[in-house]
Amino acid sequence: MLDVELGNVTLNYGFKNILNGATFQVNSGDKVAIVGDNGTGKTSIFNLIAGIEKPTSGSVSKRKDATIGFLTQIAPETQDDMSVREFLRTAYTNIAEIQEKMHQLESVMSDPNISKQELEKAMSSYGNLQEMFLNKGGYEVESNIEKMAGNLKISDLLEHDYNSLSGGQKTIVCLACRLLKNPDILLLDEPTNHLDIPTLGWLEGFIKGYVGSVILISHDRYFLDRTVNKIFAISDGKIKTYFGNYSQYVEALSLELEAQKQTYVTQQKKISDMEDTIRKNRAWGAQSSEKAYRVAKQLERRIEEMDKVQKPKVQKDIALNFTQESRSGNDVLKIDDLTFAYEDDIILCGANMDLGYQDKVCLIGKNGSGKSTVLNIVLGQLTDYDGKVELGSNVKIGYLPQHVAFEDENITILEEFKKHFTGSLTKVYSTLAAFHFFGEEVNKRISSLSGGEKVRLKFAELVQNDVNFLILDEPTNHLDIRNREILEEALNSFAGTLLFVSHDRYFINKVANRVVELDDGAFTSYLGNYNYYYEHSSRV
Repeated sequence: MLDVELGNVTLNYGFKNILNGATFQVNSGDKVAIVGDNGTGKTSIFNLIAGIEKPTSGSVSKRKDATIGFLTQIAPETQDDMSVREFLRTAYTNIAEIQEKMHQLESVMSDPNISKQELEKAMSSYGNLQEMFLNKGGYEVESNIEKMAGNLKISDLLEHDYNSLSGGQKTIVCLACRLLKNPDILLLDEPTNHLDIPTLGWLEGFIKGYVGSVILISHDRYFLDRTVNKIFAISDGKIKTYFGNYSQYVEALSLELEAQKQTYVTQQKKISDMEDTIRKNRAWGAQSSEKAYRVAKQLERRIEEMDKVQKPKVQKDIALNFTQESRSGNDVLKIDDLTFAYEDDIILCGANMDLGYQDKVCLIGKNGSGKSTVLNIVLGQLTDYDGKVELGSNVKIGYLPQHVAFEDENITILEEFKKHFTGSLTKVYSTLAAFHFFGEEVNKRISSLSGGEKVRLKFAELVQNDVNFLILDEPTNHLDIRNREILEEALNSFAGTLLFVSHDRYFINKVANRVVELDDGAFTSYLGNYNYYYEHSSRV
């Protein structure tokens, strides 16, 4: 059964053409990912399906009476003060309406002056409503809310005021609400944001078992590998459908591009040979050979009528090439019997961990387990702890925080970058261009940059310094998939030591040679990537 169909859709914002003949189909039960670079129109497609936007031309069709649940990246505020529990109850609006009608009829039936005829009529209506209430799961509403809150680890927020929550907490609450609503078509825009790894595993299982259609936008490639069976890839305003998960899409795309490259090279050689023949025949034609002129004309016509193969696009990558003139000693970091608490909340209790030269360690753990606290202690930003934390000889740290900020965000990109770069102005411009800051963009104020742009600028600064120990807190936040791949390549070529926190399991697999789990205030080390940890940890 067809749930959603886009037919030759175009979408224009002023002079900007977002979609240009986009076409796809979503069948009932499909689990689909929409992939493409930032700004290619992924969220716009969600808005079209949800009816928030209208196409400039073309058609957007949905199955008649199909319900839609749409999780946006930015959680809404509520006009009325309501608890998280009350917010989650809005997923059951129809049930609440039935219950209200039942309460009204109960008042009517309890009236001592009601006539027998009115009582029989009220009792009949009440019975019908009670059956509807039962069939729609009315008696399970509270238990469903409790169960969903437990699965998404927001049970302790149920009695909190929704509007008082952080942006991340609101997003998780909204996710819970959309899942409780159980719509026919579920649109999830970056649903993995703010979830820890165990919760991601639960969500993967939920989506795989979901009866309705699910359409995802996500930069979490591991999540996509474990949930989707179809990929809609956006490029140049058009959509191409691939069957399989994300890794299968990448493999198919690679084969396509290689075949296109070979076909392009072969065709270009053929055209070059034909053009060479044209030149020779024109030269002969100049010597009174009318036949040679005709041959040249025929070949020119054949070239004009030829179905030209487009040259494969080569993406401009960020130039993350870390220079390292001085290496650290073999012992980079030693943590012995580390204990730390926030008032009565014990975060670390006798924790021990060593990092050696060229270790690439991912620190993982549940939200709130203290991962960022550990990084702050290593960086010297927190000193009120017991135990020993020592850096080795000649260690030079480069740090990327989870929330990138700059000392003065009123200055321009160029002004900020020149603090870290001593070369000529021409070299400054070319280096910033390598990080996708082109031309006049370097004069943008830092305060106007997106989260991803700030991460790029911070990395541009980091690679100018002779660092040999990188500490990264959720480095893939705000990066699209292509830039995550570039970062993976750069970190794999980094000759120093790496300690990072990440929920991006695909990224962990590509970069880490060791996983350290923080749980109950202690470290447990696993000599491998995330898949190794997953196979050997009893807690996953």
